[in-house]
Amino acid sequence: MKRIEIWAAILLNVLGLFLGLTVHLRLWQAFDLETLLALQGTLPRVLDVPFSLFTLLGSAELTVALVFAIAFFAQRSRRLPLILSLGLATLIEFIGKTVINQPTTPDYLVRYVSLVPLASGIINPGFSFPSGHAIRTTFIVVVLAPMIANSRLRRATKIALYVLLLAIELVMLVSRVYLAEHWTTDVIGGALLGAAFGLVALIGEIRLPQSRERNLF
Repeated sequence: MKRIEIWAAILLNVLGLFLGLTVHLRLWQAFDLETLLALQGTLPRVLDVPFSLFTLLGSAELTVALVFAIAFFAQRSRRLPLILSLGLATLIEFIGKTVINQPTTPDYLVRYVSLVPLASGIINPGFSFPSGHAIRTTFIVVVLAPMIANSRLRRATKIALYVLLLAIELVMLVSRVYLAEHWTTDVIGGALLGAAFGLVALIGEIRLPQSRERNLF
């Protein structure tokens, strides 16, 4: 099973890097603008505030805290891989937003309503690719899925949790484009990288001195 996860992680990383290259070459400009306008033209403006509130769930502050909480309950050998994988994904996000020529969305399209100021919102490397929200939420979904599968919860509860995770992921990705916080390719690239490094976190093991463990995956 690990072999499949390794190849899946490699493939997702390659796809993410390839998308980043084509974005840098400005091959998706028309697609990005058309999909953003189509989404904003389809969904009602009443979603501006709910989506803006929802997007806070994907902020660096909350997602990093959640990953540390997940690591606390994970097997001891999986804790560092979890934290390091997210850290590496975040580093790649920062590099991408520094070197990949993807201008941010124009102000006249932005529908994000700033309700809760966050420190992470101040950081602006310059460009837009990839979406950090997409990276972090996808990473968490990938990491949580096996924890749910290996838990002692009833099958119906597990299915409900899977549906909830997918719903959160879908709304997060859609909201980032609808609010014009990111282009569609930013979100796709972030999701690819988040899934890749989520798999890396699941594969990795760093053996530490033995102690009582809370094994959830």
